[in-house]
Amino acid sequence: MMKVYKLNRDGEEAFGFEVDNAYICPGRIATLLRKVNGVSGIELRKPFSFSSDVHLKFKYHGEPFMVWEPYGDSSRYWIGPEYESESEAVNVDVLIEAFERYEPSVIVGIWGDVISLNLKSLLRRFFGDE
Repeated sequence: MMKVYKLNRDGEEAFGFEVDNAYICPGRIATLLRKVNGVSGIELRKPFSFSSDVHLKFKYHGEPFMVWEPYGDSSRYWIGPEYESESEAVNVDVLIEAFERYEPSVIVGIWGDVISLNLKSLLRRFFGDE
């Protein structure tokens, strides 16, 4: 399961979320989003483009959303509404659940644990939960 960091304002429902980018790439995010009801118009950023830190844009229930990596070198992808006004209009629980269910491959999981220095998870992979 992927760890999801929900983004809330003052106890309200989540308007977006973040995921560790060591375990998933924009292409895999696009594949995952294609399976979610309500998602359409997925646009991946062109490789080596000079544009912003936005890796992917999509519509969720008709509202513009994006996958953003702050400063282009953050450890997490920020996934949420493209414009702040949409943040209250759409419930993102279905998106969050899709990412929580995502299991990276064994190799990607080990690589992600090493890159993010997640030693607890790395040891759990080899020795179990005990």
